[in-house]
Amino acid sequence: MIGRRLRRTDTAVVEKSTAAEDVTELEDGIRVADTARVAAGATISGRSRVGGHAVAVGAVTVTDDARILDHAMLAGTAALRGRATLSGWASVIERASLDGDAWVFGRAVVMGDAAISGHAQVFGGAVVGGGAVVGGHAWIHGTAHIAGESWIHGRSQIGGHALICGTAVIAGPLRIGGHVVIGDGADITAATDFETHRLSWGETITLYRCEGGSVGIGRDGTSHGPLVGGRAHLLDPTINNRVAELAELWANPTKAA
Repeated sequence: MIGRRLRRTDTAVVEKSTAAEDVTELEDGIRVADTARVAAGATISGRSRVGGHAVAVGAVTVTDDARILDHAMLAGTAALRGRATLSGWASVIERASLDGDAWVFGRAVVMGDAAISGHAQVFGGAVVGGGAVVGGHAWIHGTAHIAGESWIHGRSQIGGHALICGTAVIAGPLRIGGHVVIGDGADITAATDFETHRLSWGETITLYRCEGGSVGIGRDGTSHGPLVGGRAHLLDPTINNRVAELAELWANPTKAA
């Protein structure tokens, strides 16, 4: 083999593929760089690869054609399957999982019971946690935070400082950014299904469409959900009037024109 040298040990083949990285190729086809760290019960199988200075530590699983590269970290009981890639300085920890062609990179963190699948990408400084599910061709980036039991799919792009939490469902070719907060009950499929407002005392809120056409309000990670009685109770007549308009519009979408 020109340009490479091999030496066989009792349990593995160590392959010199470049001048910068020694790679140990195990009997079943997995490849682990000599600069990477695999420890504390990590299970590496299939045709997976742990390269660069990546770390796989704890009762983690890397299988199929999954790859951990650069300085990425897999820890806890997290799992990488399919052709998923974890790279850069990103981390997948606790019980989180990557599957399909998912790619997590940059300094992104996937944690909790979150699941990233399909062709989804999580990057930048984004955080996906809780029991959130991100799939399809969705992108999560910037400093966006996806939490709770939310579900992001389709070609949605969530960035900026957006917070998607609770039981929110986001689908379709959407771009959501800024300081948007979308939470419990949300059913967002179009750009007209949410809007942000700055109140007279400086607070920013999000009004969003809920399942069935009702209006929800998002203020922060602990205050979000469908409005009770259809009123915002914000002591702001302008917002109360807008809530009434949106309730009528979203309950009767044929009037949108």
